[in-house]
Amino acid sequence: MSTTKITVATIDQINPHDNSDNLELVRVGGWQCVVKKGEYQEGDKVVYFPPDTLISEKWTAKFGVTNYCSERSGLRRINRAKLRGEPSFGLVVRPEYDFWEVDRDVTDFYGAKKYEPPVKFSMGDAGPEDPFVPRYTDIENLRGYTRVFVPGEEVICTEKIHGTSVRVAIIEGEKRAGSRKHMRKPPEDYSTSFYWYPWSRPEIVRMMEALGKEHKQVVVYGETFGKVQNLKYNVPNGIDFRVFDMIIEGEWVNYDDCVAYCEEYGVRMVPLIARIPYDLDKIAEFSEGTTRVNGADHMREGVVVKPIVERRDHKVGRVILKYVSDTYLMSKHGDKNDTTDV
Repeated sequence: MSTTKITVATIDQINPHDNSDNLELVRVGGWQCVVKKGEYQEGDKVVYFPPDTLISEKWTAKFGVTNYCSERSGLRRINRAKLRGEPSFGLVVRPEYDFWEVDRDVTDFYGAKKYEPPVKFSMGDAGPEDPFVPRYTDIENLRGYTRVFVPGEEVICTEKIHGTSVRVAIIEGEKRAGSRKHMRKPPEDYSTSFYWYPWSRPEIVRMMEALGKEHKQVVVYGETFGKVQNLKYNVPNGIDFRVFDMIIEGEWVNYDDCVAYCEEYGVRMVPLIARIPYDLDKIAEFSEGTTRVNGADHMREGVVVKPIVERRDHKVGRVILKYVSDTYLMSKHGDKNDTTDV
């Protein structure tokens, strides 16, 4: 789960609005906002509120945007919009005080929170948390952390499949499985559970059992998709699974090594979109287009970006970030009406 952090930022770029003489496009980090023409100059200090931020009506009234924000539990949710044909993500305002420096965290000052979609409660199969099968990394939005990657650093961009996050493990020879937030009790038939489904796939069983003979702890993370969410991927049997990460003996496995393990046993991974020197504009391009999941022809949700070699950063922890496409964000699917598994 990503977090909301409201900071003082700068206007990085201003571009004309092709369909309006009174509006223009400003870019803050990786986000585009439509604003009144002449309101800002490049380099101006601003406070940026990303989409799905919740703030009180006191602030939305002051900013003059209350009528454009939906109400959620007594707060106002800042939305995405399309203004004269151009997408606008979030809200840009002048800082309350001139002395606020760039990168200052003003989340508490505005009482800002992150909107979370409704919870889909488990059906009684939730089990106790397992320290040997850790939850997957919280992935922040690259649009808000554009400087975490070093310019020119080699990164991989993989497709962000729209499904449910799954973790399967073999711990000292014992099979385990879980969702993003809970371990799950094994069903009689693995193929009937979104979370135990990978254990019904012979190639995954072969890989996990082979690695389990050499290591006490092997955890594989992936996405079960198909009838799980509103993008169906034309999956013939209802659900399918793709690997995107792996832990062995408590250490994250570098991308190339993960690929090698999966290829050896015929295990499918999420589609690789590109392997490039870090370039935000290129990543934005790669987030768009048609899914590369075989047999499907709908939009791509976006991409996940991480370095070839695992590393950490003081702002985000483990370096892995997502870039959701403008097309998905502006679609009915991107309004975050999906339920969240716990």
